Amino acid sequence: MPDPTQDPAEQPGLWQVQIALIATAAQHEELMDRISEILRPDPGHEGPCPIRWGMHSVNGESLPPRQREALLTEIEETNWPEDH
Repeated sequence: MPDPTQDPAEQPGLWQVQIALIATAAQHEELMDRISEILRPDPGHEGPCPIRWGMHSVNGESLPPRQREALLTEIEETNWPEDH
């Protein structure tokens, strides 16, 4: 429930961060571990994390072709060649 005494810009809200990548299975696992470490810097803490989070990963081969192509295009557009 929002705190009416807090600035609305400082109210926690639900966000989704999506990252598409081309990686080996080992690179994928390492990246998932590193993201988890960022979100949960103290794995032994009690109670909920200061920033509550959940994470899942989907193999791109299981995506519908149109969604898969859109993600591949996004990756290509994000990673411009050096001479561009």
